[in-house]
Amino acid sequence: MTSERRKSIIILAMTLLAGILIGLLVPGFFHKWDKRGKYGDRGHNQQDMRNKREWFIGTINKIVEPDSLQAEKIQPITSWASIQIDSVESIANQNMSAILDSVKNQLKPILTAEQQKRLDHFDANAKEKWGGIGRPNH
Repeated sequence: MTSERRKSIIILAMTLLAGILIGLLVPGFFHKWDKRGKYGDRGHNQQDMRNKREWFIGTINKIVEPDSLQAEKIQPITSWASIQIDSVESIANQNMSAILDSVKNQLKPILTAEQQKRLDHFDANAKEKWGGIGRPNH
């Protein structure tokens, strides 16, 4: 295999990987952006959590279309599941906060004061969107 052909294959593979990454990340970004636009700040207050639970329970009921006897049996299961989902989301938010704190600490000796200020601003905004978990210690 010639070096030119090898170079072409590597460029093609890297382009494919970049396309896959973009395809995975961009829809999630726009989905979150769209949600924030419709509902404003999505802090994790009691009303927000209740709405998420009601949405989950309602969605399961729309999909399954249970009769009244089934609905009585399904309700405790979907209520339990919605609480578990909230718990998983909370733990994920805490983990994201810890990762972001680690990144900030690793970048601190490399960045200029202006870059650090922009990163701190991003950090505060990101943690606010994640429900205020792990606020920065400034």
